[in-house]
Amino acid sequence: MNDANTIRDLRDRIATLEEEILQYRQDLAHVNSALAGVLTRQQVALLLAINKRAVTTYAYLDNVTEDYGKYNRYSSERHQTLRTKVAVSKLRQKLKEYGIEIKTWRGIGYYLDDENKTKLKQLMEKKDALDQ
Repeated sequence: MNDANTIRDLRDRIATLEEEILQYRQDLAHVNSALAGVLTRQQVALLLAINKRAVTTYAYLDNVTEDYGKYNRYSSERHQTLRTKVAVSKLRQKLKEYGIEIKTWRGIGYYLDDENKTKLKQLMEKKDALDQ
């Protein structure tokens, strides 16, 4: 009886992980967005990940920076966290000139409030119109 519960729990966990992988791949597929000329590929991936979720965890962004970072030869948890913080810091600097602010939920991750999401959407639409 206990083995059946363990197997069911493991299957549920596998299904959850498969869904997370699917969402992660979908986020990465949208890197060629309107901001590609303004931001680096890594920054676009970070911004899209932060924009799509209510709060994007540090761990999730560590995976994004690992895929797009040029300094990903260090794989320790400390280096991943530092790499993410530096990447978000640089992204914040670039977005500041457009009036967009990425907020921090201390201990959890990063997010964009509704006002900043609206500004980002307007910027992307403006950039799309200029490119056409």
